[in-house]
Amino acid sequence: MSTSSDSWILAETTLPKLGCLGQGDHGYISLVRTPDGLLMAKKTSFRKYSEVLEKELRILHHFNSININVVRPTSPLVYDETKPVNVKISSIYMEIAPHGSLSDMIFKAENVLIFPSYTHGELCELKLADFGSAKEPNGPSPQDGSLFEGNPEYLAPEAVGPREIISSAVDIWSFGIMVMKMLGAIVSGRNYYLADELSTMAWDFLRKCIVRNPAGRATAEELLSHPFVNQSLGVPQLELLPVPSCLRNGVVQGRFI
Repeated sequence: MSTSSDSWILAETTLPKLGCLGQGDHGYISLVRTPDGLLMAKKTSFRKYSEVLEKELRILHHFNSININVVRPTSPLVYDETKPVNVKISSIYMEIAPHGSLSDMIFKAENVLIFPSYTHGELCELKLADFGSAKEPNGPSPQDGSLFEGNPEYLAPEAVGPREIISSAVDIWSFGIMVMKMLGAIVSGRNYYLADELSTMAWDFLRKCIVRNPAGRATAEELLSHPFVNQSLGVPQLELLPVPSCLRNGVVQGRFI
């Protein structure tokens, strides 16, 4: 294993799997530990999806280079393995979130992970993960059938169909749907149902996110100044933050990045 300032390259030996952190339609994420005790998340999928893992690594490295809160890769490579019965898989390694994801506290938001904060007065730090279905501006053309299918519930209207338009407004729509689900909505296609009545402030925030015309949709800067985001809320105690089951009770020993 060789080290550098922000990443390192694993030896060819396979690290032991200590537990499961999550599973998706095309793969799973497991907890592993290096010989010197560093705990990491290993994201694994079938070899035919290795192109998606490579893209995800590029995106993670790009965002980390400009200091945006996304999960950090712990190695710059995609690793290939052959399992029994000639099953070929590919994997990437990332830092692990000691407190799981927001989905452990509220409905949805599996891709928003919770890390301890080292800033005075802040309880935790949130980081984005899972860029396998993201599109890269001017990126390489993928092979047919090689990309994961995104969840259509999160796709903005202009991003669907042969004349798809990809812009920052697409992300605002997806973000609005995610917030809606976090607030307990049932989303089916372009329809949604909320059992609990939302405040006027919350509804105004959501409506600004899901305007059908992308030109009329709010920008990230406008949403950050919205009263719904800037309202003062109580902060939970550190002991109330979730912990992934495979890290509870001190069963797995190791250190975090």
